[in-house]
Amino acid sequence: MNYHMEKRVTLQRITEENEEQCIRLQPREDQLALVASNADSLIHATKEVTSKPYGIYAGDDMVGFALFDNEMYTDGYYWILRFMIDRQYQGQGYGRSAIQEIIHMLQERSDCIQIRVSHVPHNFAANTLYKRCGFQETGEREDNGDIILSYQMRE
Repeated sequence: MNYHMEKRVTLQRITEENEEQCIRLQPREDQLALVASNADSLIHATKEVTSKPYGIYAGDDMVGFALFDNEMYTDGYYWILRFMIDRQYQGQGYGRSAIQEIIHMLQERSDCIQIRVSHVPHNFAANTLYKRCGFQETGEREDNGDIILSYQMRE
């Protein structure tokens, strides 16, 4: 019996009601430099018209945060712009389940050919997580040096 079962998560839009809860989520100390704060991400979300912010929920508990495109970005891709799991919920399968849930949501978009995500070069945990979920390195870099990975949805 495999007790490392898939964790069931739901994605719920960030609203005024759950915004404070979202802002309180924190990565581990050693990850603070690797990801933007959720407060910063929520401000960023208001400027990115194609993306929407979501709380990652396990039951009634918000365990993480994701900001991703709900419609195609101008470059023809759907991007996961921000992604984090709160320190106390890391290593329990929530990250993987949440990425799979995002993929599942975007599969319903007929124009979603490819999902892209990037991370700072030394964020090995993110790299491993994305690859476990089927993302592959593109060999491309963001202007700031971040590594770009892609998930091929359909040809």
